Amino acid sequence: MSGLGTTQAAGERRFDRRRPSLRLMRPFGIICGLGLVTVLFPPYDVSWVVLALATVTYFVIMGLLIESTRRPERSWVDPAAAYLTFLFVALVRDAGGGSPSGLAVLLFVPILWLAITGTRRELYVASVLAGLTILAPVFLVGEPEYPVEDWRRAVILVALTVVLGRVVQRIVTRLERETRAARTATEQSERLFLDAPHGVAVLDTSGRIQFVNAALCGLVGLPPDELEGTWLIELSPPGDASIANHLARIHEDVSRSSASDCVVRDYRGQDIHVALSSRLLRRQGSDEPDIVLVNVVDVSERRRYQDRLAHLVDHDVLTGLANRRRFDTELQRHLERCRRYGQSGAVLLLDLDNFKQVNDSLGHNAGDQLLVTIGGILRRSVRDTDIVARLGGDEFALLLTDGDQAGAERVGRDVVDRVRELAATLDGVRRRVTASVGAVTFQAASEHATDILALADMTMYDAKEAGRNQVAVLPEGDMRPPKFSARLQWQSRIEEAIEKDRFELHLQPIMSLEHDRITSAEVLLRLRDEDELVPPSRFVYIAERTGLMPQVDAWVVEHSLAMLSRLREIDPTFELEVNLSGHSIGHPDIESTIRDSLARHAVDPSALILEITETAAVADVALARAFAERMTELGCAFALDDFGAGFGSFYYLKHLIFDYVKIDGEFVAHVHESQVDRTIMRSIVGIARDLGKRTVAEFVSSPEILEVVRAEGVDFAQGFLIGRPVPEGEFIASFMTPRVLAAPAD
Repeated sequence: MSGLGTTQAAGERRFDRRRPSLRLMRPFGIICGLGLVTVLFPPYDVSWVVLALATVTYFVIMGLLIESTRRPERSWVDPAAAYLTFLFVALVRDAGGGSPSGLAVLLFVPILWLAITGTRRELYVASVLAGLTILAPVFLVGEPEYPVEDWRRAVILVALTVVLGRVVQRIVTRLERETRAARTATEQSERLFLDAPHGVAVLDTSGRIQFVNAALCGLVGLPPDELEGTWLIELSPPGDASIANHLARIHEDVSRSSASDCVVRDYRGQDIHVALSSRLLRRQGSDEPDIVLVNVVDVSERRRYQDRLAHLVDHDVLTGLANRRRFDTELQRHLERCRRYGQSGAVLLLDLDNFKQVNDSLGHNAGDQLLVTIGGILRRSVRDTDIVARLGGDEFALLLTDGDQAGAERVGRDVVDRVRELAATLDGVRRRVTASVGAVTFQAASEHATDILALADMTMYDAKEAGRNQVAVLPEGDMRPPKFSARLQWQSRIEEAIEKDRFELHLQPIMSLEHDRITSAEVLLRLRDEDELVPPSRFVYIAERTGLMPQVDAWVVEHSLAMLSRLREIDPTFELEVNLSGHSIGHPDIESTIRDSLARHAVDPSALILEITETAAVADVALARAFAERMTELGCAFALDDFGAGFGSFYYLKHLIFDYVKIDGEFVAHVHESQVDRTIMRSIVGIARDLGKRTVAEFVSSPEILEVVRAEGVDFAQGFLIGRPVPEGEFIASFMTPRVLAAPAD
């Protein structure tokens, strides 16, 4: 700052803010001094009267000059001084015996002086005084005593001088205006440099700091005198050449500025991430050396934000463990390693038993705290080279990068024991939380030629079916557990059903209680296995665990929309509800199938109601909401199924996009007998109505239930009383005509 302050002070001295006439007093003082010497030591005989008059005039001029210096606002001083100067020079000239004709030439001096220093008014006043001085002797002494040609010439010269003086005055005014503009620009540049919110430094071409501003001093915590004169690269941490490389690029291409992300170290030894932007400024046609202007912007906060975002992309927000995306990446990397160097390591899939009861009884905060604690247990149960991930909900995965089947089983038992020991220290329903673990080595996965995560998931279900709180290990070789073999067979059957269209769609009617007729239906999936129709409860979970559910849902969507097109030919207002698995929400194949099928079958998107369960939606609320927003923009409607089954149902009313609330059958099946169920139903209907949503009551299996549902203001009813799921043809025959279900008579 000291160097810049010196420069600024020098600039203020160069641009004096006083009146311009004060800057010109010195040369005219010299002229007057020379005139005085001429008077005191004349080369000719001098009249003492003239000498006395000249001396008095000189001292008056000096007094006016002093007064002008003290009080520059006295504008009348300048023309008076100019006139007296002219008179003084004239007297000195006459006293010295000079030719009167020389007097006219001297008229230029005071008038041009005012042209340079004064205003237009002052110029005209001085010119009038000069003219009177010339003409006065003509009237006082007469023309014979005053040469005619001399005074006439003098008048002409005065007139010319006024004109020239005005021209000079305009030039001087313009120069002063440009000077003030230049001074203002210089001062603004200096202020911009000094007051810039980010750091600015001026370097010489070798990289030595010449000037710095306050922001840069504050950034590194050093005063200006310690920074100026040092090298910019001295601010780099040891071994960091980023600043040196940045400065080198400036000289490689002088026509462009150079920008780099670098690190500087402050006075405390802490590293600060900065963005440097520098440019070489050449002084063409000047003796001053070239300089480098460097802008230094603190980007530490932005860098921390970017690091945080990068961390969130690959890590679970709640537990800090790796998320599904990171786990899949690490799993693929390890599979590549196994293909190159041989099979080694294992995958363990863990699911918490009875965890849903914790959320339902104690709330999600208690459940979240338990998940964080178990995440810490898992992290301490493996090596630093292993990967621990939370895949979603209460499901965790461990990737052991090295080890055999015995080692994987040992880790699994250790995890189960630690979770059980933790639960023993808790109270209430948390005491009942245990872990079921499925372990599969990469060697076993290669023998089965199946996705290792799907194998681990099915193995984990062996642990659950065997009583939970234990580890199930998929053995290597041909020793497969019977249940596991059955699940693998189901996987093949599902794949074959997709390929050969062995799925069937049944329709269960939904009745509008306002119009007492069937206005829509829910699509239910069945699998044709020889002569048996297999319900979805026997194969959907296997399709989800093996990653086949998006393909199954895509099949359902395509065939449902083809069916809806046929049904709307009979009833143009008919609507269809299609269930989507939580594994399909947001899947790009499902979205493209919905869009393509709507266009292919020319179905109005508003006739398609996509139904998702509350538990599937809350597994990833952000993903479910984004998917719903895209489908809503397309024109589709949404129904939230099994509403009320989870503890946070009312919380998710705020965050999920939907048009229908399907009240969970738990609150409908006994609503005619239980006042609690009826109160819960009434609250759900009231909230839905206030939010502008419509309600559907499931499990309406008797007229008594229907009567209560109707009385509580539910919009639609679904259940065995309304109709059982049937194939398309039977549905058309039975339900595509108005059908009224009256309440039982009193």
